[in-house]
Amino acid sequence: MRNIEAIIRSVEKLPPFPVAVQRAMEILDDTDASVSELISVIKYDQAITANVLKLCNSAYYGLRRKVHSLRDGLVLLGNDELKDIILAGTVVEFFQQENKGYELAMGELWRHAIATAIISKIISDNVLDSENHSVFTAALLHDIGKVVLGSFVEQYFEQMFSLVFEKECSFTEAETEILGINHAEVGGKIAELWLFPEDIVQAIRLHHDPGKASDDDHVTPIVYLANIITLSMGIGVGCYGLSCRGRQEIMKRYRLRAKDLERMMVTFYDKYHAIQDIFKLN
Repeated sequence: MRNIEAIIRSVEKLPPFPVAVQRAMEILDDTDASVSELISVIKYDQAITANVLKLCNSAYYGLRRKVHSLRDGLVLLGNDELKDIILAGTVVEFFQQENKGYELAMGELWRHAIATAIISKIISDNVLDSENHSVFTAALLHDIGKVVLGSFVEQYFEQMFSLVFEKECSFTEAETEILGINHAEVGGKIAELWLFPEDIVQAIRLHHDPGKASDDDHVTPIVYLANIITLSMGIGVGCYGLSCRGRQEIMKRYRLRAKDLERMMVTFYDKYHAIQDIFKLN
């Protein structure tokens, strides 16, 4: 219990999610909102403005002319792309640091977060009839709990690692047994603290246990599958190795085969390389 109390206190010490960013994302969800209204909120944020222009002028779009104004950039990107950029630019600082507890070098947790988010959108585009706007956000933040839990994992790492081999359990299950809580649950608490919608909170909390999600929840299983694919490609593996529970039922639910995943990986690498500079992946 003492560990859980200390972990919760660490969660509560995190800075609040920026109000301006929350407002910008609300505007982007409002189909009646104007570009001018959005510009009034974000025009003083140099990081957002720079990222919008960098993406517009990147190989990702391959435009023949340079985009110089925020207004032109917003029109070109569209609401969904812009939400992704704003969110990524806001949370990058939480993920960039070295995480000794999970044996992740500086920037590796961020690369894993971005890769999982990109793959989740590719999966969503392939298996859902309509776009789900929560998928990218939930996937980007799915491991935010590791930011808080890393120092606690570091203290008990040997015990957890032994447990994984002795009981053939996943590392997440070892976290729960030793600490009383795992990084997915901690991530859900952070998302609640930051006032994210319930479907995103739920997907973060259950991204290692999608079987507990409701039948109409597509965000959780897609984030789960995207995370597994990212780990299988060796991005952000750290001490986890591949000590995660495989859920064949997710593949069956969406009628996916191994060759479908291979095709998605090819699409992923094209997108990933095109946005490396924008999302600070180098």
